[in-house]
Amino acid sequence: MSDSRRSFLKRSGLLGAGILAGRTGASGQHQGHVPPQPQTPPKKPVPQSSGGATVLIETPDVAKLPWTLDNGVKVFHLTAEVVKTTLLPGREMYGWGYNGSVPGPTIEINEGDRVRIILHNKLPEPTTIHWHGLEVPLNMDGAPFISQPPVGFASETASAPKSKMTEW
Repeated sequence: MSDSRRSFLKRSGLLGAGILAGRTGASGQHQGHVPPQPQTPPKKPVPQSSGGATVLIETPDVAKLPWTLDNGVKVFHLTAEVVKTTLLPGREMYGWGYNGSVPGPTIEINEGDRVRIILHNKLPEPTTIHWHGLEVPLNMDGAPFISQPPVGFASETASAPKSKMTEW
């Protein structure tokens, strides 16, 4: 065995021993450490949908879009508009959002709900919306010039969702 090969094997062995020693030393730092116990969040009332199923989604710091019930159909008004927002403290910018916020509001619906979403476009150009988790006809699914023309001022989407809205 050549000298360079022998020294390579020695260095490799020392390196491996050092790594193992470092791991056992690091694990000693955690001896006696007790992880915090999980805390039970406070119980909140669970809202009911028009179809009777419960709503189990939380979107912290994002407003919920209000709706009205019209003959068994949840009706939402969604407004696409230019929104002034703060992404970093002291740094305001303009973005495109919905109902005065970026990101837009949470639209809460449940499997089986009948839904009508009316889009009011206040942007400086036509727009569309692509729906994640909501089964809508192709001509309402937000692919401009492919499945639908862009929305100039207002548009309506109606559907009875078959899948949960948290699907992406």
